[in-house]
Amino acid sequence: MKILITGSTGLLGQALRRHLAQSCDVTGLSRSIPAGPAAERHVVCDLRDAQRTRAVLRELQPDVVIHAQALSDVDRCEQEPALANAMNAETVANLAQALDATRSTLVHLSTDYVFDGAKGSPYDELDAPHPISVYGRSKLEGERMALSYAASVVIRPSTLFGPGRMNFCDHVVARVKAGRTVEAFIDQVTSPTYTEDLAEGIGQLLGVIDRASITALPSRILHLANDGSCSRYEFAQRIAELLGASRAQIRAIRMAEQGRPAPRPPFSGLTTRYVPRLIGRRLRPWDEAFQAYLASTDRLHNIAPGAGSGWTGC
Repeated sequence: MKILITGSTGLLGQALRRHLAQSCDVTGLSRSIPAGPAAERHVVCDLRDAQRTRAVLRELQPDVVIHAQALSDVDRCEQEPALANAMNAETVANLAQALDATRSTLVHLSTDYVFDGAKGSPYDELDAPHPISVYGRSKLEGERMALSYAASVVIRPSTLFGPGRMNFCDHVVARVKAGRTVEAFIDQVTSPTYTEDLAEGIGQLLGVIDRASITALPSRILHLANDGSCSRYEFAQRIAELLGASRAQIRAIRMAEQGRPAPRPPFSGLTTRYVPRLIGRRLRPWDEAFQAYLASTDRLHNIAPGAGSGWTGC
């Protein structure tokens, strides 16, 4: 199977490449050439350029395009809505139009931020989206663009953590190791999702999704996140516990206290009606996945104290 991964240098893109390259012919795509081994089997393309996008797809003829590229800085999206729409919606429209001339399957990665959080319990695939931020609205429009292409599936994960790029987990580890206080939202609940688990789940889904059977899927929108949900505060407390640090280093705050430009849904935890019947399982609980992340990458030792001091997160 020939797979093209857009955003292949991002947090999820790197995990997808590691996992899928074990059994598939994988090419990465981003707007610039990455450093190191990732530069091999890589194509440079700005997906906002419709003509260049069509040319790349004609040349590569992938069986599957996994669109993991996005502008995910929620506050920047709020401040630059035109850029957010271009990166998160127009690029998807360009892909969908370019794929019309192929037999490729499009797997589009979206977000839990398409929900407003008012439900107060995990969202499944039948819940109606209602985004409250520019980021969420641009991603929802991207979903619509993706679904306009018949051979497409939308996958919604939640808050990502994993190796490759600084994320909330690494930010907390760095500050706790430095003996510093960590402020974490007590009123923002998500389903923390390990990128390695997500990549493995997407790989399994590719085994059952193809152009011939895609119309037989129970839904073309699927939620794929580690099982369970927690607040950012609870997540940070668990990190401190595993580091053997005092939970007193974690200070609970409310989102309004930081005055960030973009609103966040107070509860965007995810659950799924359909994934277990397609791949035979749910992703493991977030706490198990989190412990595996710390153990497998030795994050307790490799993250320098204070390394996450400038990280603002999503």
